[in-house]
Amino acid sequence: MITHKTFGILPMAGRGSRIQPIGFSKELYPTIHKGRHYAISEFTIMAMKKAGVDEIKIVTSPSKKDIADYYSQSNYNPISIYFFDSPSLPESCLFPIDGLHDNDICLFGLPDTLFFPSNGFKKIKQSILNGADITLGLFHVDDGSLYDSVLLDKDNNVKKVLVKKKPPLSNLIWGIWGAKVGTLKKLRTIISRQKANGEKLLGTGFNCLADHKEIKFKGVHVGKKYFDIGTMDKVVKANSIIKNFSL
Repeated sequence: MITHKTFGILPMAGRGSRIQPIGFSKELYPTIHKGRHYAISEFTIMAMKKAGVDEIKIVTSPSKKDIADYYSQSNYNPISIYFFDSPSLPESCLFPIDGLHDNDICLFGLPDTLFFPSNGFKKIKQSILNGADITLGLFHVDDGSLYDSVLLDKDNNVKKVLVKKKPPLSNLIWGIWGAKVGTLKKLRTIISRQKANGEKLLGTGFNCLADHKEIKFKGVHVGKKYFDIGTMDKVVKANSIIKNFSL
């Protein structure tokens, strides 16, 4: 029987320029849930813990030491902090996979997003345990063109991913995801081949993986509520959304 470990990886190396100046890293934006303080990124971490991750890996910029200070004193053990002056989101996600076994599972979420229900990572992990090489956690939204829209076949295989374009493939978008480390190494090769003078994008990498017939690429429906706090108007709404969460 193949043994494996499960890791939760959060990329926190971005500058968050759309909501600055707030004086601290946006991933630590304070929220209140049932009288207790949480940094916004903790909701993704708690969802990962529900999926039984063995370790949380946070990738952050050397200039964002407030993240290292905050999470080095947290109770989410074991937790590792990686300092990486990352040029892109996919490179941040894939930075910590060296040294992991090809059969290990990595779960990924964005630390400035909220989603509900919080058991999405459990569904993604189960999909991989059932044989998928990579699985996208899918959400229904009103306008798929604002995100990376996803097209599935009748067996929930991912056929295509389109990055923020009209018309979207569907109103299904990916918000969280997971994969075996062996598949992540293939994705890293794909990402490395993206144009050096253009932005490296996870969605474009996913679309390339969907064309690999030897890779079992699944999509699972994990919810209808997905919220990105990338702009200040959405930051202001975050606490009103969180109050209805069940952790």
